[in-house]
Amino acid sequence: MCWAVPAVITRVEGNTAYIDLGDEVLRPVIVGIEPERVKPGSIAMVHAGVIISILDLEAIEEMKENFISLYTALAVSDEERERARREAEAMFQELLERSKRYAETREHGQIAIW
Repeated sequence: MCWAVPAVITRVEGNTAYIDLGDEVLRPVIVGIEPERVKPGSIAMVHAGVIISILDLEAIEEMKENFISLYTALAVSDEERERARREAEAMFQELLERSKRYAETREHGQIAIW
């Protein structure tokens, strides 16, 4: 089974976008949706090197809650559940912070609008 992963779009050049998965390594991907929706700072779902959707804040919050549910369900103790919750929340906070940082960068005259 393959999963799409959330990534922050850092810049767009024609039908290619560059994404950051959280390790600050920029990776080229194919824009597989309407190009006008793909802007630096947007959070995209990427599957097999293709942007398949752009997430809004509601979708990001829902995804965060799903991750928290999954992580805490896999934990075997209360302490592990709390640590899993904190780690999932921190992961999504970092995702939003990276998104904001790239959205504020006005490369190519593009800016994501939340």
